[in-house]
Amino acid sequence: MRKVTVFLLINTFLLSGCWDQRLYKELSVISVIGIEGHIGDIKSYFAYPSSNSDPTKYIVLEGTGKTLRETRIDANKKTEQTMDNAELTTLLVNEESAQKDLYALLDVYYRSAQSPMNAKVVITKGSPKKFLEIKDTSSKEIGEYYYDLITAFEDATIYPKTDLEIAANLMFSEGRDLGLPYLIISGDHGLPKGEGMALFNGKKYTGEHLTLRESIFAILLGYRKANFVELAYMWDKNEKKVQVGFNIIDFKKKKKIMQDGDNIKVQYNINMPIVLTEYPPNHLDQEDERKKTRKVY
Repeated sequence: MRKVTVFLLINTFLLSGCWDQRLYKELSVISVIGIEGHIGDIKSYFAYPSSNSDPTKYIVLEGTGKTLRETRIDANKKTEQTMDNAELTTLLVNEESAQKDLYALLDVYYRSAQSPMNAKVVITKGSPKKFLEIKDTSSKEIGEYYYDLITAFEDATIYPKTDLEIAANLMFSEGRDLGLPYLIISGDHGLPKGEGMALFNGKKYTGEHLTLRESIFAILLGYRKANFVELAYMWDKNEKKVQVGFNIIDFKKKKKIMQDGDNIKVQYNINMPIVLTEYPPNHLDQEDERKKTRKVY
């Protein structure tokens, strides 16, 4: 027993540490990456925190090259630390770049063992650089800000739940095309704003996006209700504008596909119970009044 104990103690001193460990103090931890241009002439933006005490302070490195990997190498020359995207939350892709081949732009991240497959993929109107210039308006770390923003839209049934892995599957799917969050810059402070869902045909962005309301019904019909759905509109009642708001409690549908010559028609039978959250005329305890509101939307 004593010999075994001595042998184990000796071997303990001979054991090495983790050969592939990565220390945070030696890394620039990238949380958001912006992409614009096309393979052959491309530009990337890498955002990472510049202060441990204040997560809202961050640096944006710019890299250029013929490939995505070359842009990373170029940007890495501009920092004293090695860039690491193990905590990447969001990829911002310029809409013009996505119209050619989105998968080609994301391929390097699919092949990297360090890339999180749950990172969000977002289409931006204009350069993604503008979406990384919100240092003075956000109270969160930039990666957390974008992840929470997109997740909030997903919970509200405005964007489909999509990440790097899901996006790749849908780009190669023959039964359903990809839909991604579409953001614009809006307001005096230049804050990102959800503008609807970007529509794809295979690997290419079509250049068309749905409005926020259209996105909701597209997701309800094509996917399912998420955590909640809230809608509001103006109703022309007796030549007056009446505010009406409601939450969708449940959404059940039955689909029937019919062919008429070369045309395909889809008919939906929808059961959508709601809770009215705003209706100034009141009197919804009366059946006749309830019937009127059911016919409007």
